[in-house]
Amino acid sequence: MFFILSKVATFLIQPGNLVTLGFALGLILVMVRKWRSAGFGLLAAVAACCLLITVIPVGEIGVQILEDRFPKPTLEDIQKRDIAGVIVLAGAIDGDQYVARQQIEYNAAADRVVSMLSLARLLPDVPVIFTGGDNVILDRKFSEADALRDDLSRNGLGAANIFYEGASRNTAENAEYAHQMIAEKWPEKVRGTWLVVTSARHMPRSMGVFRRYDWSVIAWPVDYIATPQRHLTDINVSHSIKMLEDALKEFAGLTAYNWTGRTTAWFPAP
Repeated sequence: MFFILSKVATFLIQPGNLVTLGFALGLILVMVRKWRSAGFGLLAAVAACCLLITVIPVGEIGVQILEDRFPKPTLEDIQKRDIAGVIVLAGAIDGDQYVARQQIEYNAAADRVVSMLSLARLLPDVPVIFTGGDNVILDRKFSEADALRDDLSRNGLGAANIFYEGASRNTAENAEYAHQMIAEKWPEKVRGTWLVVTSARHMPRSMGVFRRYDWSVIAWPVDYIATPQRHLTDINVSHSIKMLEDALKEFAGLTAYNWTGRTTAWFPAP
């Protein structure tokens, strides 16, 4: 039930969806004589909101706050630590394209896979787990972990120390199912220190979820999308809306996970 409710809530809070619905409703009202003034008012309000989030890039600022929460360690720091393993969260493959075309298309989060391959070679003696199935409500008979395993194997990019968990649908299940796999396959490593690889803006929620299992975890953030310097304005409306969607999704996720006891804190810190 939590999974379904989270997907519905995510749809409802996306600014892009709200803008589209606002413009559509405004146009409908304009075509009805007695509601025409209300329609023009709604259209003006939606346009004003688009202008506001463009002139004041709150989305970019929100994403930057998320991405800067957990700094990325250096390779030298990692090599000095006794690392028990690596956990890589799914989200790098376009599931819609795979289902429709039966071919792999990597999205903007492909850095997760690149980092996974790099860490698997840097740490050849520890397990590297890629965790994630499908993150939609309907069963599409798709598993990102299975699709990635087949693609890497087909292209000769796989590694013997990479393992796949293909049933989890969200971050909470990523941690739960990965923990179960580790307890079954490498029980001596459960109390070890693990690297968690995911997009930088998603890292605070991920760290809170993994810490709930009393894991010793180190953040390895990738896939940065916010610029290091904060801009006072942005004239790209679609970019501003997309950044706001990313920020809202994560802060809403942090709130929902914290309320339901799925994370250790509302905004986990190093």
